[in-house]
Amino acid sequence: MKIAAKIISSIFHPLLMPIVGVLIIFNIDSYISYSIPNDLKKAVLLLIGVSTFITPLLISLLLLQRKIIKSLDMETTKERIIPYAFTIIFYVFTLYMLKRAPLHPIIFYFIIGATFSVILAFVINIKWKISAHMIGIGGLVGALIAISFRMDVYVTPYILMALIAAGLVGTSRLILNAHTQAQIYAGFVLGLVCQVLVIYF
Repeated sequence: MKIAAKIISSIFHPLLMPIVGVLIIFNIDSYISYSIPNDLKKAVLLLIGVSTFITPLLISLLLLQRKIIKSLDMETTKERIIPYAFTIIFYVFTLYMLKRAPLHPIIFYFIIGATFSVILAFVINIKWKISAHMIGIGGLVGALIAISFRMDVYVTPYILMALIAAGLVGTSRLILNAHTQAQIYAGFVLGLVCQVLVIYF
């Protein structure tokens, strides 16, 4: 069970959620997917992949090598402070670059929601170990719900898959004793609310 839980936690790592979300937005049946040139889509995906996943991951590996963190799981709140801080910096950089691109605002709003989630997670983490995994998957669920209402597009299958993934991730984090139930639920609600508020309102 623990091996399966670790695999699920890796597949649905919070750093992967921004690029997963943008991939879904680019492929839903709406004018966004048809109005943006493929070359621009690839550039946006590359930017988001490098700045919100690859770079934070490399920094975490560097911190691990220097023994600033004990593992990539970052089991204590203290270990998470520096990685969170660097992640926020690169999310803000991503926003700056996206603002300059001729993209539909919904993509920019999605990354704003993700950035707010990380900032709040950073603040909360100072005192309490909220689940970053659940913030990520909760944000994806919230973004899809908000997009479906704001743009009047059919994304129900994606929402259902994201909800199933959220259940799997939450269960996995509990099996691994990474979080309490309260930390799991709080993370999901935080991610969901941030995206709904930013995208829909």
